[in-house]
Amino acid sequence: MRVEIASLKGSLLLAAVLVVQVAAGHAASSEPTLTVLLRPAAPNAQNHVPYVDVSVILDGPDVAGDQPLLRMPLVISNVESVAATIDQLSASDAKGPLELAFKDDPEGGAVQYRHWHAVRATEGKLVIRYRAPISEVLAPRGAAPPLELRSDSGAFSGQGDTFLLLPESELRWKFAIRWDLNRMGAHAVGVSTFGKGNITPDNVGLQDLKASFFMGGDVHLYPETPPAAGFFASWYGNAPFDLLKMVRSEQKVYNFYTTFFKRPSTVPYGVFLRENLVNAGGGIELGKSAFVATFGAKTDPDELTITLAHEMLHTFVGSLDSPPGLESSWYSEGLAVYYARLLALRAGQITPAQFLVDLNTTAGRYYTDALIHTPNDQIGLNFWADTRIRVLPYDRGSMYFAVVDGELRASSNGKVSLDDLLLAMLDRRRHGLPLDKADWIEQVKAHLGEKGKQEFEDMLSGAVILPEPQGFGPCFTRVTKPMRRYQLGFDPKVLVEHKRIVRGLIPDSAADLAGIRNGDEITRPVPQDILQGQQNGVLTLDLLRNGKPLEIRYLPRAETVDAYQWMRTGNLPDSACAY
Repeated sequence: MRVEIASLKGSLLLAAVLVVQVAAGHAASSEPTLTVLLRPAAPNAQNHVPYVDVSVILDGPDVAGDQPLLRMPLVISNVESVAATIDQLSASDAKGPLELAFKDDPEGGAVQYRHWHAVRATEGKLVIRYRAPISEVLAPRGAAPPLELRSDSGAFSGQGDTFLLLPESELRWKFAIRWDLNRMGAHAVGVSTFGKGNITPDNVGLQDLKASFFMGGDVHLYPETPPAAGFFASWYGNAPFDLLKMVRSEQKVYNFYTTFFKRPSTVPYGVFLRENLVNAGGGIELGKSAFVATFGAKTDPDELTITLAHEMLHTFVGSLDSPPGLESSWYSEGLAVYYARLLALRAGQITPAQFLVDLNTTAGRYYTDALIHTPNDQIGLNFWADTRIRVLPYDRGSMYFAVVDGELRASSNGKVSLDDLLLAMLDRRRHGLPLDKADWIEQVKAHLGEKGKQEFEDMLSGAVILPEPQGFGPCFTRVTKPMRRYQLGFDPKVLVEHKRIVRGLIPDSAADLAGIRNGDEITRPVPQDILQGQQNGVLTLDLLRNGKPLEIRYLPRAETVDAYQWMRTGNLPDSACAY
């Protein structure tokens, strides 16, 4: 108990020192300032960090009583934040203690926030302190990107939006990141999207802080001192392969990207890796200068290499300004799938054989998808609820870009390719011009006429997209192969509900024949996205039936259909395959 009291005093003292520092900085400038201090707990006997003590110090305009002051999303990208579990929340300003109350947004919006307000007007510097607990519950809402605040192997990590209580005001806050790692031991490291240790980044805003990623504790870094601009990697956990070798390889891909996309490094670019006990191998871009990916005991290093190249590519390509969100994911995700493997091949980081494996995984998943005809404007409605819809922007988009590339090369006798259209789109972005669907249509019409526009509209409407036999370069040709459709065997919405109770069991499906029954409770989150591309991938369900645990394994497949694959052909050397 005395140790905890001493720790609390130390935390309060450090926060007080930061208040003085913030005040001094504010005296020299009227720019609103925000300082975040992270003080993680020591790992417990299971090497799990149970919580992070957070102090947020704001020096900005006063806010009237009962007006929104602070906020945090309750759920973001299907990930639960700590908004509902925050502990020991307190606030004070120049007048002393400040009572806070909260109100949640109504359900149904794109993002549901919890908003905190003060019962009286604030005055002067505002200091907020709270404890962000780190849960060991695995992905309670099912499929989700690896953004939640988590811990293992003596370290913790999470995206800012999932555990930082930040101002409601969208002012241009000048912010600083501070770490207090004393409780974690002498060798603990704190790193964020903005770099290692205490840092005050320039030319970034509140949205960048929300999108940033944090990692602290027994953390590995490459290089040990991240550069002021350019690639660095941070990771913890035990991978079944050499992670250092992998991140060094990804640095070469990053350098290749900077040349291909004509965008030299001006800020740090962080790659964050951590274990995932449920759906290992996935990843997500974080803002403009980082991404996070995961690994597990069975992760294939070749697949993860492509995933890392995919997420990194998002940083360079970005997305369309409109339509916003998932309705434009055919562009951002389709390009990432298509170019991640192609540029890795051009850079010499993967072989043609590895290229082919990744291509056929995508093709097999796409051409056996029972929901392949789902229109693009319906993607967002069931993106998280059904994996067969969730993968469509990736698979359909990549096949569409292969079609466009082939037609451009054919119509120009090899003088124009998809590279030219993509670089033209990015040039608009570089000149501060908007980038939307209409701009893409203008590009394809300029090179392919009305046919190009019609093909694009057909793709959005759900038409099956099929590249030419040589659509992936001179070393590969298209073949037809019988493959089985993916079928979970019961209502897929079950998997994204808090209490996963099986319903809608399909009679005589693989799930039914394996012994799954309506009313069974699924007690562990279920990964599916990668499994869809594995024809022989077995799904394991941990169930509770009549109060007794039960494990059922089955092959989640249904009818056989003719699908398209590509195979190596001819006697061309590997060096000729990078089209």
